[in-house]
Amino acid sequence: MNRTEVLLLLQQLPEELREAEASYYSALGRLEDAKLALRAKECELFSLGLITGKNEQAREAEIWQHTYELQRTVLRARMHADQCKVEYDYLHNRLDNTQLIAQLLLPEDQ
Repeated sequence: MNRTEVLLLLQQLPEELREAEASYYSALGRLEDAKLALRAKECELFSLGLITGKNEQAREAEIWQHTYELQRTVLRARMHADQCKVEYDYLHNRLDNTQLIAQLLLPEDQ
């Protein structure tokens, strides 16, 4: 990696990192929305008296029948948020490493 490449990366990476961070927080928001929708559906099922199980396993089985798609949505949203977090962490580490390389390659002005 030469000086020009390092300088170019130092200019590009902060913007890429900002975009990755925005994507991550957006994905977290969608995850929270999905969780809220699932919880609202569960509350609705209880208030309508559709959940009558005598123990926790029976209640979970009854809830599952009505909320399967919402639970899949929550799972997909969680996976997407995790993927966005991985991308953010990767870019953050890449920026840190590039800054270190720049310190080693580029002499300080004295």
